[in-house]
Amino acid sequence: MTERQRPETPAGGLRERKRTRTRLMIQAEALRLFAEKGYAETTVEEIAEAAAISPRTFFRYFPSKEDVVVWDEYDDPSLDLFRARPADEPLAEKMRVVIREALAGLYRRDPERLLARFRLAVAVPELRARFYDAQRDGVELLASIVQPQGAADTLRLRVIGSALLAAVMVAGDRWQETDGKSDLIALLDEATDVLAEGMQGLESSRHG
Repeated sequence: MTERQRPETPAGGLRERKRTRTRLMIQAEALRLFAEKGYAETTVEEIAEAAAISPRTFFRYFPSKEDVVVWDEYDDPSLDLFRARPADEPLAEKMRVVIREALAGLYRRDPERLLARFRLAVAVPELRARFYDAQRDGVELLASIVQPQGAADTLRLRVIGSALLAAVMVAGDRWQETDGKSDLIALLDEATDVLAEGMQGLESSRHG
């Protein structure tokens, strides 16, 4: 897969595809209620009622109300994208491309849903923290796949992954500030370019 190719719809068997469709339906109802009533004022019971499911069924799909906002359908396929990259590709570039492709897939599929999630991340402190927790978990999962050799490699992977995911949050912040009228992927490219330039400057100052 080249960087500019569109990622495929998340793969999986019929059962997993049905679970994804159900999660998307629950998430859509939750985001609608959050927009109408506010995040804190909306209960799990109200989300379940709007989605025509029981609260117990809700918790089969999402561990908490926060997870309804944080979850996206490219969580697992992003790992498949990573595995499909060339083995000799530099780690930082591999991670950049995979993160970009995953975000681009969400952006093309449903920009309004993605915008609503970014808005909530900005407006609700506990959601902002939850997004960062999810990013950290993603980096740790990636480390288990890459299997870095030693503490230095593990540190490198964590720093690179965390920095790139922070660039996603910065791009998302700027995007929602324009009410979704700017190009999110262009903003991400700009943010990662700034990150790369900044790291070069940091390297020069350390050895200067």
